[in-house]
Amino acid sequence: MNIEQRDHTLSIGGLRELTAANAETVRVMACAAVTPDLKTIVLDLSETTMMDSFGLGVITTLYKTASDCSRNGSPSVRLLNPQPPVQQVLELTRLHHLFEIVLQTSHAAVSATQPATPPGSPS
Repeated sequence: MNIEQRDHTLSIGGLRELTAANAETVRVMACAAVTPDLKTIVLDLSETTMMDSFGLGVITTLYKTASDCSRNGSPSVRLLNPQPPVQQVLELTRLHHLFEIVLQTSHAAVSATQPATPPGSPS
């Protein structure tokens, strides 16, 4: 797992899974990196092939911890490139409405992320 904070953004990546097996470790490490000036949390899910309810709990706990600690209001949360099984879990639990899902074709597009609109959705 990679955690980096730069310019009011906390970036987390390198997770192959986000399940009961590693949720507590990820939660502790990610929440420890939260600072009061945090504005954005970027969670790169491009390598994450499995996520269960414990993984969802990590994401929501991280968001709540950052919101409670923040001087700037609740931070935005961007979930980058979720794999299809992870995207399905986010949609089934309707968390795709709470967090921004960003689909991009290259790492160079990180700075110019746009929210994804599911096919058939009104624009």
